[in-house]
Amino acid sequence: MATPAFAADTAAADTAAADTAAAADDAVEGEIIVTANKRDESISKVGVSITAFDSSALEKRNIVQLDELARAVPGLALAPSTHGTPVFTLRGIGFNADSLGVYPAVSLSLDQAPMPFPVLAGHSIYDLGRVEVLKGPQGTLFGQNSTGGAINFVANKPTKDLQAGFNLDYGRFNEVHGSAFISGPITDTLGIRVAIDAAHRDAWQYSFTRRDFNGEQNYVAGRIIADWEPSDRLKVELNLNGSIDRSEPQALQIIASLPSNPAAPTLQELTTPLTPRNLRAADWSPTGRDRVTGLPGGLTQSSTLSPRPRGNRQIYQVFLRADYQISDKISLTSITTYNHLNQKMAFDLDGSRFELVDNPRDDGSISDFNQEIRLSNAAAADERFRWTVGGNYNHSDVDQVQIITYGDNSLSNAGTNFIHDSTVTNSGRINSYAVFANAEFSLTDRITLKAGVRYTSFENKNRMCNADTTGDQNLSALFTLLGQLIGGQTVPLAPGDCYSLNSLNLPGQPFENTLSQDNVSWRGGVDFQANSRTLIYANISRGYKAGAFPVITGATQSVFLPARQEYVTSYEIGAKTRFADNAISLSGAIFYQDYRDKQIQGTVNTALFGLLQRLDNVPKSHIFGIEADVVVRPTAGLTLTGSASYLDTRVDEYSGITVFGQQNDFAGSRLPFAPSWTLVGDVDYRIPTAKGGEVFVGGSVNFRTSQDAYIAGSQLEIPDNGVNRWLTRVPFRIPGYALVDARLGYDFPGNRFTVSIWGKNIFNQFNVQNIISYNNIITQATGQPATYGVSFKVRWQ
Repeated sequence: MATPAFAADTAAADTAAADTAAAADDAVEGEIIVTANKRDESISKVGVSITAFDSSALEKRNIVQLDELARAVPGLALAPSTHGTPVFTLRGIGFNADSLGVYPAVSLSLDQAPMPFPVLAGHSIYDLGRVEVLKGPQGTLFGQNSTGGAINFVANKPTKDLQAGFNLDYGRFNEVHGSAFISGPITDTLGIRVAIDAAHRDAWQYSFTRRDFNGEQNYVAGRIIADWEPSDRLKVELNLNGSIDRSEPQALQIIASLPSNPAAPTLQELTTPLTPRNLRAADWSPTGRDRVTGLPGGLTQSSTLSPRPRGNRQIYQVFLRADYQISDKISLTSITTYNHLNQKMAFDLDGSRFELVDNPRDDGSISDFNQEIRLSNAAAADERFRWTVGGNYNHSDVDQVQIITYGDNSLSNAGTNFIHDSTVTNSGRINSYAVFANAEFSLTDRITLKAGVRYTSFENKNRMCNADTTGDQNLSALFTLLGQLIGGQTVPLAPGDCYSLNSLNLPGQPFENTLSQDNVSWRGGVDFQANSRTLIYANISRGYKAGAFPVITGATQSVFLPARQEYVTSYEIGAKTRFADNAISLSGAIFYQDYRDKQIQGTVNTALFGLLQRLDNVPKSHIFGIEADVVVRPTAGLTLTGSASYLDTRVDEYSGITVFGQQNDFAGSRLPFAPSWTLVGDVDYRIPTAKGGEVFVGGSVNFRTSQDAYIAGSQLEIPDNGVNRWLTRVPFRIPGYALVDARLGYDFPGNRFTVSIWGKNIFNQFNVQNIISYNNIITQATGQPATYGVSFKVRWQ
């Protein structure tokens, strides 16, 4: 799909939406310019499915968070995860995993500088010139890990004259959100832009078992951009980004308790209350298990672990881009990027006040380096043959330490030596190399042929260790015994030794494995300019997502084995058109995606510890989709925007174990996070006043039909064994919902001052964004409740 994007012929026009359909020789005035082919092009001239929002559209809809962006893009879903890693799904293609070093199926970048891990994109939506969402595999130009598509955030750049401004919002839960910028020239050749974004909000969740609150938000983010143009041929851009986020992670809602040991469930598993149907209700452990004594803290004993949700995540990115015009037609581009993250987090994984399964320590770091060099004749836009060639190198170090506690879970029993926690240490050393080429050739003024190819070599050296770091060493004693009984080992495990049994059934050694793979992404297509206002295109493309290692607890090292790389072959036909003197814009696409080796969170049934997670591959599945968009301006000042997405996703071949431990043939099941229908609508009406200002009123709606959080989620029923408890027996089906936002405001004459009131989810519609199974506890993460507030905007120039 290519959502229409309009440029305004007046200040009141809607530049918000996405792909316009005009294919005039010159871009329509004010039309969004995109970089889908890594060169500046009018969005209406690009035969690729794109949704784009410019800065005015982002401000108008008050899009300041990633989940708000996802609601505005049909076919895009963003699900929160247990460990604070966002899960992107686009056109039914995504990877629902939550470790720090998980590669996405939708690639992310800022000004084409890659953010290879989703967690790095947490605070990207501020002081932006536009956001581009490219749909379908984008492997040739954006690299692997873009099987679903690519999202590129484009920051506002330094201006030729002095400009400044700020936005200030005050909303429900005492939310204060502010952003500001100052931009201008330092010399004739050097320009600087400084932007800052910060927010504080009181806790929005309440415990339904006691007086306690969670969800306080505290973060600050900043960006400095320096543009230096020492000559007509050389341009250098330095971009520094950083954020500090000490917000409390969202607490989960427990919706089902399935005792790990049904024959001897704990009192806590049998009595923990399930969450009432309220967006704000949740629960979490007030204290935890003491690491020295090993005794449960419960409600009476202070804990040295303090597992209540807490956050401390620091991210910064530095990238340097240099563009050198070698000749009048050929340019050389270098983009050098460094990303870094440190975190010290704590998550309550069971949504209860007990220690059924908690994550009181989740520390980690990411260090990532990327270098891209490319040659192109981008400056020669009038050339019949347009080409880009280049190469990439990427190196990433990812380290993560988790403590998982389960002292109130029946997994802790006499048969398991009353184990109650485990420390998971994982490190990955990742290298990849790639070379690529992309070309377009205009056979005639109406027909353009397109082709691209990329070769990628990828290596991930992974080390995993599950260890007992507690004072009682119950876990070490248990696996020392298992090593003696099964593997013949007689040396007892020391504190900190890895306990998971290797292929010889011996504990004591870490799991070390190297995943080495390569792939060739490619694309081909044709654009047909039917007339000056209509573009028809057909594309076929293939993209890959790198293989991945899990970060989990495991009794045997076999569950640490990686999932192999997945790939998607996409076939798409689309069109963009504009008529009625540009008052109506219409676009649409139909596509089929052959999906091979999809990576999922699978399940393995172990004799000692029951059901454990592991990564798995779905050999074969497919996706059929239709997307359509329309923008209508029936009268001056009124803009109506509508988008629709239909997805039919199916597993063609996969047999495995359900989260309830049952062997199952999943053929015919739906893929996760792929609702059959997604509808997005927006109304914007602007009324000029006699004094030169403008009153504006608008609203938007996002409707999604039901979807599954796991493969076959709509068919999986909780077994009725007499001790299992649930709110719904089919827990992994996410019900459909419709969210409505509204806005009303006034632009003062000269567009220097704006004041508005707004509301999000104004009808407080109950909505679920993810459902998670962890150690036989099923929880859900909801969306935000109704929020409302007032905004002030000031600009100087």
